[in-house]
Amino acid sequence: MSRFITLTSFLLVLILIPFSSNAQRLYISTELGFGIGNSIDTDASDTDFPTLCDKHLDPDNLFSAPGVTEPEGCSSAASTWSNSFDGATGVIAGVALGLSTDFGARIEAEYFNFGAQYDATSAVGGGGGDVVDKATQELVRSDERIGAVNINSLFANVYYDLPVSGRLRPYIGGGVGFGMAEVEFDAVWARNLDPDTIKTADGATYNGSGDENADREALHGRIAGAATTENHTLEDTVFGYQAVVGVDYMLTDNASIGVKGRWVRYAKFSDGDEWDQLRGHEPNNGPGTNTVVYTIETDDLSAFGVSLVMKYVF
Repeated sequence: MSRFITLTSFLLVLILIPFSSNAQRLYISTELGFGIGNSIDTDASDTDFPTLCDKHLDPDNLFSAPGVTEPEGCSSAASTWSNSFDGATGVIAGVALGLSTDFGARIEAEYFNFGAQYDATSAVGGGGGDVVDKATQELVRSDERIGAVNINSLFANVYYDLPVSGRLRPYIGGGVGFGMAEVEFDAVWARNLDPDTIKTADGATYNGSGDENADREALHGRIAGAATTENHTLEDTVFGYQAVVGVDYMLTDNASIGVKGRWVRYAKFSDGDEWDQLRGHEPNNGPGTNTVVYTIETDDLSAFGVSLVMKYVF
């Protein structure tokens, strides 16, 4: 809430101070319309170790270097991967308070919300070496999903009303501001249920003194069916800018109805969390290891929208 109040105050100051001496008339407007959210490409990383360094699965270090906390091959270097999700349609709703000026421009503070149900699931399309190893040795599924995307935005806008006669009032303009974005994120990274298909420890150095084949089969049995999962709403406040065109039809000297089109784009979105579970257990690699956290980033939060606008000039 404090972040919302701070951003709102900032935008009101931007609007009221520079143009107050030129103000003629105050207006308020509301809008409702539909938007098309852009397709989203994501880049992701986490702080996981390779599966063989998971002390929950290999507590005696039979197939991994001695000690995750003193790794010689149990690197803490981030795993990286990418994904792509199709675009979606949604709803745009907003309200604005503005001032007209003597020189044909209008300035306004605008709040609007864009919400879209992407409900898009996609298999991970690429990754770094550790992710590739897991995909080829143990994984049968590595799916991520983006559900609802919701962006509450506060913008400072400037419009120029084109000089035409009659009841039509066409205009062009744009603005800058901030979007408080929420993205529903789900993920399932599932291992093969059949331990005979798991290849994770094949070729790995055996550090034990027992039956190597039996120990390898036992490890593969613990890996089989293990899943890494997550269900979380990612959040970030991002800078944004927009271009707007529209036309109003004057119903009376004070009231109008119109159509507005906008294109709005936001800067890089980035957030993360710890996994709900990692390979079927708590999100760490054993005693003395850090909690494994992931980060999801995208540069693709943007939308086109067309809205019906009602405006009243005081």
